[in-house]
Amino acid sequence: MAAEKYGGGAICMTSEMLELEEIKKLLRKEPHGLSILEISRKLGIGRNVTAKYMSMLHAAGQVEVRRVAAAKLYTLAHRVPVSALLGLTSDLIVVLDRNLCIVFANTAFCTEFCPGRDEIVGYPIEAFLPDRPIRQQITEMIHAALRGQERRCKLPWEVDGHTMKFHATFIPIVFEDGAPGVTVILEDVTREVEAMQDLRKALEEKDALIHAIHFRMRNALQTVSSIMHLQTSHLTDPAARRAVRATEQQILSLALAHEELHLSQNLSRVRMADYIARLAGTLFRTYNVPPEKIAWKVRAPGVEMPLELAQFTGFILTERIVNVIQHAFPDGMTGSMELAIDRDHTGRYTITVRDTGVGIPEGMEIAAGTTPGLPSVRYLVEQYLGGEISIRGDGGTTVTIAFNGEEPHVPPLGATPAGERT
Repeated sequence: MAAEKYGGGAICMTSEMLELEEIKKLLRKEPHGLSILEISRKLGIGRNVTAKYMSMLHAAGQVEVRRVAAAKLYTLAHRVPVSALLGLTSDLIVVLDRNLCIVFANTAFCTEFCPGRDEIVGYPIEAFLPDRPIRQQITEMIHAALRGQERRCKLPWEVDGHTMKFHATFIPIVFEDGAPGVTVILEDVTREVEAMQDLRKALEEKDALIHAIHFRMRNALQTVSSIMHLQTSHLTDPAARRAVRATEQQILSLALAHEELHLSQNLSRVRMADYIARLAGTLFRTYNVPPEKIAWKVRAPGVEMPLELAQFTGFILTERIVNVIQHAFPDGMTGSMELAIDRDHTGRYTITVRDTGVGIPEGMEIAAGTTPGLPSVRYLVEQYLGGEISIRGDGGTTVTIAFNGEEPHVPPLGATPAGERT
């Protein structure tokens, strides 16, 4: 037996341990490696004993072996011990035996739960657990892992007066003697959780603000529409009354778009089926059209549009709906109207307004855009949406409008629209 002084105490080392240390010292001086025969000769140890020692060191991961021609050369392993790696991670890691006592704890765990303690190995994990019900939950997870079942959960953990949030993983392990154990990994997600809570609060505040903006825009536009409606009573020129009323209706369509967003959970896109139904219903009530005179329906399955595109669609549909109400069913004639919007896989929209009314009057030039209500529609489609419009007059009137889902081209404030004389 030999004794080596260490830290003020004596650690007894057997001759076998000393010889293993001598082998490692020798290999440190020979970075290119040595064979078993060379190690045996340099240290004066029997070849068979040296071979046994090298097998032990290799199994322990302390040496590496490579073959050069017919010889095996041994070098010290350049491996980082697992305990050192666990000390580098920010996750809190503790290893428990079957009695729930600590076998190993990394630096992060010790720093968080037992600062100031020199040694916690051998202590029961319960000494560091929070109060019920978290203590009970953790204990149940540990016992499940001891039965071979990996468990994961989220844990709020009270530490020094503040609550930390962890993602906890309980992993079954087996020690060298065959006894079961558990590795507990605690990932500190407190900052992430708090950041998500702050983000969620900010998003809720933003949504509330946008809801308020749409609500106020709707009220402002509704007020302007109402004022214009009152002003028509002072106009004696029929053409002026029609022009003011048309503008009033377009402003109303804008108000309805903002109202739809105010009522919706999606604050950036308008659900077109609901929007068109509200728009058509409002216009039919405004013109006092009884349901039995014109039956109408909307078809826009799942179609949504950005606000600005929806507003232009509202302008177009307002013109067409009013045109149908005023011109398609004269002299007590009854019929139906369908308003449809489709969107294909490329993002291109198709609007179809179909009625069963009198159709295009004979002799009217459709292509020239002289059909009542169509010049303004054609202008909006071609100049603002970059789309195309087609009209069929058989068995009523069908107006089809197609355009890409791109942002409408709106001229600068005060600019003269294309095609209009100054």
